[in-house]
Amino acid sequence: MGDENGGEALESARARRATLKSALSAVEVAAASPAAQAEWRPELAAALNVLREAFDDHVRDVEDPGGLLDVLREEAPHLSGQVGVVQGEHPALEKQIDDVVAMVDDAAPEEIRDAVLQTLLALARHRQNGADLVYKAYSVDIGGVG
Repeated sequence: MGDENGGEALESARARRATLKSALSAVEVAAASPAAQAEWRPELAAALNVLREAFDDHVRDVEDPGGLLDVLREEAPHLSGQVGVVQGEHPALEKQIDDVVAMVDDAAPEEIRDAVLQTLLALARHRQNGADLVYKAYSVDIGGVG
């Protein structure tokens, strides 16, 4: 990246990406646990709440002034449209997470798991869209594993 602030924004996004990945994995593990266990719903709800917090931190980090999306718009203006698309995904993803959290107490386990899987898939696509965007701008891998 061109300047110190840009490098800081990329490093911050990389760290948030790892935290988000960890939260996604925890939700997957919680959802896959046996639903007949008394702690299944509370543990899944807790994992989803951590995911929501991690996603909120991600959104705040990349959308704040001087965050990665601002830096990308400034340093790679030809990608501004794609930056807008990635940023535009945030509200729908927030709602999707909230909708799953709201159904944990009352819905059937199969219904909850289907919603969890759809949410995890949507978040994985979002992470990939972000990684592709950074790569297009800087030929830097932001971290597919982390």
